[in-house]
Amino acid sequence: MISSRIFKVLFILILSLGPCFSERKLLAFHGIMQPAFGARQAGMGGAFAAVGGSVMDLESNPSHLARVKRTKWELGSGIHFPSIEYNDEYIDSNPNRSYQNSMVEHPKAVLPYIGIIQPVTDNISIGFALYAQGVGGGQFKNIKRNTPDGKTLNETFGTNIPIIGESTKAVEDLNFRFMTVKSTFGAGYQKGNLAIGAGIDLVYGFMELKRTYQDETRSLTIPGGIRYQSDSAYTLGGKIGTSYDLTENIRIAYSYTTRNVLPMDGTMKVDGYAPERSFGTRVSRYMIWPDKHIVGISYRTDRFIIDFDIKYIPWSESFNSSKFRTEDVWVRTPIGFETNSFQFNLNWKNQTIFAIGAEYKWNDRYMTRMGYSYGNNVIPASGVSPMLGASIEHHVSLGGSVSWNDSTFHIACEYGFPKKTYGGKTSDWTLSHAVYSRTEVHPFQFSYNKQMSVFSIYLGMEQNI
Repeated sequence: MISSRIFKVLFILILSLGPCFSERKLLAFHGIMQPAFGARQAGMGGAFAAVGGSVMDLESNPSHLARVKRTKWELGSGIHFPSIEYNDEYIDSNPNRSYQNSMVEHPKAVLPYIGIIQPVTDNISIGFALYAQGVGGGQFKNIKRNTPDGKTLNETFGTNIPIIGESTKAVEDLNFRFMTVKSTFGAGYQKGNLAIGAGIDLVYGFMELKRTYQDETRSLTIPGGIRYQSDSAYTLGGKIGTSYDLTENIRIAYSYTTRNVLPMDGTMKVDGYAPERSFGTRVSRYMIWPDKHIVGISYRTDRFIIDFDIKYIPWSESFNSSKFRTEDVWVRTPIGFETNSFQFNLNWKNQTIFAIGAEYKWNDRYMTRMGYSYGNNVIPASGVSPMLGASIEHHVSLGGSVSWNDSTFHIACEYGFPKKTYGGKTSDWTLSHAVYSRTEVHPFQFSYNKQMSVFSIYLGMEQNI
């Protein structure tokens, strides 16, 4: 048996690795959610709604807590290795204004989890879990650009700059990231073949956005860049779940998780000449994390489990647009005037995810798993941007477990197949690079696309006490 002290040491180790792996996040999952929460679940392709027996049932369906009859610790992490390729091109009749970019990034991210389930009576169990719910963003540097208004550096700064003054060339740096973390306290109750459960979520979130321009030598910062940092955001949410054993071998389940409205007020600095802008201005905004429905059915024997899930996430109700309102009129629009209100039009679509997974128990020591999941692409051409990861459609996974005494080690590998998305001519990203003034608008001269894939390793350890 592994002591709880070792469990704590392992979790601290996972957390200590997080900053090393998470400096540059740009993740590609089903939308921006992981395909699975927990190493056992990952091995089955995220198909776990009607299985149960894991601390991470607190993320998906707390009714399964009632079926756990011994105190159980569990901890682990998903370690993600996305590969991102971004390409764009601006073609102008003046070759000095044309440019082309092709970039490949390989960021990494660690998303840990930890939790415990404690039976209270023969029919009631309670539990607590802390886990990363979702993450997204991107970082690109040295993107070739023209100046935001298409003017020369001399015209932009109103002075004669030696050597580079007549150039309209610039470089753009983009850094966008956000994360939501949940802690869930839940309880499950079982009566005969029926189990019901509920959980209360405390949700934490943060967001950071930096988009800046400099000349090619990086000696001058060009006005118009923005640097936004949200305050720490907290909100409450919840979930309910139920599961029912139709026979000794067949179980059905349903769960619902509420949406979360995160107040993302913060501070924004806008690059410019005025000294007061160096102190920044307050921003008022919020972000909605979507609700989620899951239904599942499983068939099991003493050695074999197969589960099929359908998940529905109404992204269109949460990620249609992202609005910012500042106290001061400082933010430059593509057509030149300044405003205190702007928004990113995301236009995400609703998503239905199908997942199927199987688990086979060879003996009391070894288990193997495999799974597959498909989720439709939620990002239309009008919402494609380097700032958010692509929505990968197809995921496959393999996994296994080794058990000894009352402890089990889980491992799973998951691969999200490459998905390429093309940006539209009316997207915000196109307009921000093809509009230089009210009279100079060239959306058909700018084109871009992004391709992403991801390889993930999930590690987990659990112990019955």
